Amino acid sequence: MRKTDTAVSNLPGYNNTTAQELVKDIRTLAMYGKTPFIDHLYKPLFNAGWHAEPAGQSRRKLIERLKRDSADPAYLHTIAPRCKKIICISMDESLGAVGDSSIFFLEKMQMHTAVSSSAEAVEFADIITPPLTGFTKVYSERREELFTEAVSSAHVEELKTAIDPVKLAVDTEKIKLDSEIQRLYENILIASQYYNIPKCRKLLSSYIIRYSDGEDYARSDVEKLVKAMNNRSPGFEDELKNTIAIDLYYKITQGILKGDIGTTITAIRKYGYIFEGDSSARYFYDIDRLERILYKMISDKSLWDDLKTVKK
Repeated sequence: MRKTDTAVSNLPGYNNTTAQELVKDIRTLAMYGKTPFIDHLYKPLFNAGWHAEPAGQSRRKLIERLKRDSADPAYLHTIAPRCKKIICISMDESLGAVGDSSIFFLEKMQMHTAVSSSAEAVEFADIITPPLTGFTKVYSERREELFTEAVSSAHVEELKTAIDPVKLAVDTEKIKLDSEIQRLYENILIASQYYNIPKCRKLLSSYIIRYSDGEDYARSDVEKLVKAMNNRSPGFEDELKNTIAIDLYYKITQGILKGDIGTTITAIRKYGYIFEGDSSARYFYDIDRLERILYKMISDKSLWDDLKTVKK
């Protein structure tokens, strides 16, 4: 099997984790509406000259062709310039197209060092990082306000369901979990054969987030997989932890903005379970503040006894 250029990004100052965070920020930005999206993504790109005169080219066709060419190492050096062209074309299409094209470029940066180390990738990251960082700081306080409002109006049953860990006592559920870990092994084997490290990381992240707080979680199997991948690609374990933190942080933000208190609290609980009070974990202090808001509200309302007695 031919090994392709899909190792950890060597982009100066911008690694895989940074690219993942930028993807998360763009997706979060989109949830806040057109004005923040224009101010924090569209305008910075436009002002930096990332726009083009309409030339009748189809952005979608360019993306599809680029996806095909990405499998051939001979074309890797062309990906970054073409991604920039796609973004420039998207500027005259729609805000959604700008977001999608930006995320597409960031995902390619995670896949190929030839892309992440390119002049276009460095320029792109330098353009969008400051405004997106500014957006995150500005709206973090509002996010906490929304969370406080949601917790204060939540029903006891809703809080109970979100806080309780997953229990798998039924045989059919245990069989399902066993098949999931087997499927995880198989999918990681396939991805690793193509040296698709980002894919392996995503597979493990999704599995850990979904099942790690369950009574029958296959911890030893997961640890073996992580160790094997870390031996093959040094730094894999740290990048995996960052991926998990980024995914959970996005779920928390998405839940708050949608008013879905159950999803929000579940993601906060899973974060606490996975990282076990590790203050060095990404977003630890942001999520810790939300957790404190939750527990303070429960205490202020004297709901601890109610939460212990509510039946599922």
